[in-house]
Amino acid sequence: MDAFWTEAERTLRRAAAERFRGSDGPREGGTATTLEEIRCQLETELAALPDLAGRISIVEEAARHDPRLVLSRLGSDRSGEPPEPFAATALCLGRLAGTAAHVLEAGVRAARERGDFSSSLMGCRDIQESLAGLAVRAELARFGACRICRLVEKGETNRADQEAGRLEILAGELAAEVRSVARSLLGEAWVRAHVDADGRPSAAERTLR
Repeated sequence: MDAFWTEAERTLRRAAAERFRGSDGPREGGTATTLEEIRCQLETELAALPDLAGRISIVEEAARHDPRLVLSRLGSDRSGEPPEPFAATALCLGRLAGTAAHVLEAGVRAARERGDFSSSLMGCRDIQESLAGLAVRAELARFGACRICRLVEKGETNRADQEAGRLEILAGELAAEVRSVARSLLGEAWVRAHVDADGRPSAAERTLR
């Protein structure tokens, strides 16, 4: 998937990943300040990117580091207004792809500790297949977000809206799969702490509509 991003986007993603690894995690009382501060720093320090592509890159890397970082208002543009529906979908896909990557890393670690990779029994095979399925669907989400960005950059906003409508199904499926895998491997308490447990859009996503 990385081959579909521009060099500037790859540079921003690497910088964002390094910045979030060096952060001290969510702050008491909310996470929006942390996310917005890092976003502003990165946008100031690096060459300008198309706004949507830059926001998606930072949101995905934030969620990959810790999903709680993006359970806040992450979608408003600099004027404070919610983005267009296609941008909302693209940001949602980026957040879910990052969250899925986080769940995969933590889930694989938990499965390995339980011995689920050293057995071919049905239960272990189901876990292995669920992790593989999550990885594939996350990559599809990343590709979908990238495609929306490219259409917007070409000025084809009507096509971006149509594509976003189709990708809403993928977003819903990925959100459900993230919760299912996380619940089975990391536990219900983890799901409640890191993602919406009831399956509805997060508060951040609702502000993007």
